[in-house]
Amino acid sequence: LSLVPSLGATKDMGKMLGGDEEKDPDAAKKEEERQEALRQQEEERKAKYAKMEAEREVMRQGIRDKVG
Repeated sequence: LSLVPSLGATKDMGKMLGGDEEKDPDAAKKEEERQEALRQQEEERKAKYAKMEAEREVMRQGIRDKVG
């Protein structure tokens, strides 16, 4: 079993039940766009957490300056 949900799960089920598999001529293009969207989301997430961590470090340094 895959932990990642498949977008074509219903097509696979239909094929297993004896239906014909529908060919999508733009499938490769759609998959590439999906992969690019996932990469972009991951980059945005990393940037968000890097910014949050930088803000925390500024606060930590302020505390160190007061205590030290």
